[in-house]
Amino acid sequence: MITNFYTLQALAKEWNQDLNGYILGDAYSQTKDEITLAFASKERTYMVRVRIRQPLQYVFRVEGYNKARRNVATLFQPALDQRITHIKVAERDRMFYIEFEQGTYLQMMLFGNSANVLYVNPEGIIIDAFQQRDRLMGQTAPAHRPAPSLDLFEQFNERWKTDKKSIAKAISSAYPLFNNNLAKEVIHRSGITASLPAECSENELVLLFEQCKNIDAELQNPSPRIYWDGDRVAAFSTITLHEFTECKEEQFDTIDECLRVFIRRRLGQSHFDAAYKPLEKALRTARDQNRNRLDAMLNALSEESRADKYENWGHLLMAAQKSIPPNVDRVEVDDLFNENTQVAIPLDPTLTGIENAEKYYDKARRTRAARAHAEERLEGIEALAEHADQLLHKLNQIKTASDIKKFEKAHADQLAPFLGQQNSRSQDQIPFRRYDLGQGYEVWVGRNAKQNDLLTFKHARKFDLWMHARGVPGSHAVLRRTGRTVIPPKNILEQAASITAFHSKARGSSLVPVIIVERKHVRKPRGAAAGAVLVEKEEVLLVEPGLPQ
Repeated sequence: MITNFYTLQALAKEWNQDLNGYILGDAYSQTKDEITLAFASKERTYMVRVRIRQPLQYVFRVEGYNKARRNVATLFQPALDQRITHIKVAERDRMFYIEFEQGTYLQMMLFGNSANVLYVNPEGIIIDAFQQRDRLMGQTAPAHRPAPSLDLFEQFNERWKTDKKSIAKAISSAYPLFNNNLAKEVIHRSGITASLPAECSENELVLLFEQCKNIDAELQNPSPRIYWDGDRVAAFSTITLHEFTECKEEQFDTIDECLRVFIRRRLGQSHFDAAYKPLEKALRTARDQNRNRLDAMLNALSEESRADKYENWGHLLMAAQKSIPPNVDRVEVDDLFNENTQVAIPLDPTLTGIENAEKYYDKARRTRAARAHAEERLEGIEALAEHADQLLHKLNQIKTASDIKKFEKAHADQLAPFLGQQNSRSQDQIPFRRYDLGQGYEVWVGRNAKQNDLLTFKHARKFDLWMHARGVPGSHAVLRRTGRTVIPPKNILEQAASITAFHSKARGSSLVPVIIVERKHVRKPRGAAAGAVLVEKEEVLLVEPGLPQ
C-alpha cells in the first residue's frame, strides 16, 4: 500500500504544507534504480528517496543531507535551484507531481515496469529523465488516466468479472484503486461466503460494493499504522486491516513518519534476508541431506550382507561346474550348505561355469568393500549433519546483516563444505563429472580440453587441489577442499588421484603417477592451447586407476 493512490494523496497533502518554498539543491543516485532529491530551506534540508524498481517501489523523505564523495553524478541539472510551489497527486491516479515556480515539474510514476522520474517543462515536454534519458527527452510526458469513480452499484456490477481467479482479484478489477490488501479487507467486512466471483449472488455483490465505498471514505481520512510480526514489518496501512490483527499494531501521527519507518525497516530486512536466506538454506539442506543419507546407510547396514550369498554361489558353481550346461541363464544346484535343498543361481550365458563363479567371487569382494567403505563413512556423515545443525542454530540467533558478515568470516572454514553444495551455480549447471567421496569432499573432472580450462581457471578455488596424470594426456581434476586450511585425509587423496588416473590415457596401467598441487600454483601460458598448463610446486602420488564404488 506504500505507493497506492490513497497513500500518495495523503503524502502529497502533508508534504505540500512542509516543503512549499523549498529549493531543489541536488539530485543524484547512489543505489541502482533509486534517485535522491535534496530539498533545502534556510532552516533545514530533506532528502526525498524514490525507488522505481519492483517489487519495492517507494517515495519517502529523511531529514538531513548525506551524499557519497566519489563516483556520484548529479542528475536533473536543469531543475536545480528551482523552488517548490505545489505538491500533488493526479486525480484518481498514481502520478505524483512536485511543481516549481517557473511552471516546470517533477513527475513520478511509481507503478509498473515503466516507472520513472521525469523533469517536464510547462508545455508537458520531457526535459530530463532518471532512466532512459536519451529515449525520452523531447517526448510528451505521459498523461494521467483517472480510475473510474463508481458512485452506483450498477457501475460496480457492470465492471464485475466472473472469470477472475479470486474474489479479491475481481474487486481490484472492478474498483481499480484497491490493491489486494484492500480487496481482502472488503471481503472480510462484507461477510460474504462465496469463494469465486461467479458464485457471488446479487446481494453479496451489493455488500461488496457498500464496503468498497465505506473503505474509500475511510481512506480519505488516513490513520497510518504499521503491523509488526515480531521485529519484522508485516504491512503498512492507513486503515485497520483485519488480515493482520494477530500482528502488533503501531500507529503514527503522520503518513510521512509511518512511511519512513516502514520503508527503512523493509530495506533493512531485504539486506538481512539477502545475506541470511542462502546461508540458512545451505545449512538446513546439508543437515537434512546428511541425516537422510545416514538413515539410509544405517538401514542398509542393518540388513544381512549379500556378500556371503554371492560367495556361496561361487562355491556352489565351482563344485557343480561339470554339470552346468553351456549357454543357460539359470541353473539349479544342490545346496551344500543346507541338506536336501537346491538353490537357483542366475548365470551369464556367455560365460562358463567357472567364469560365473569367479564373477560371483568378485561381486562378493566388491560388496564387502562397499560395506566397509560405508561403515567408514558413517561417522563422517553423522559429524557433517551435526556440524551443519550447530551452525544453523548459531545462524538462527543472528538479527542483523552486519552480524551475518561477522558470522561468515568467523566460520569460513566450517561453512565451506556446506556452501559448496548450495553455491550460486546449481548442481545441474556444473558441467563436469562429479564424484562424491564422502565427508564433504567432491572431485570434479573435466570432459574435454575446453572444460579442463573452465574447471581449472573458472570453477576451482585457489586452495582446491588440482590433479593430473603425469606425462600423459588426460582430464584436469579438482578435489574440492572443505576449508582453506583443511588437509584431506590420505584415503580421500588416494581416491581422488585414482579417479584422475582413470580419466587419462594411462587408465590401463597398474600404477599411475598423479600430480597434486594447490590450484593457485597452476597457470595458463599465453597463447597456449585449450587444456595446456604450467605447474609449480607439484607433488606426485602413485595410485591404481579406478572409480569409487
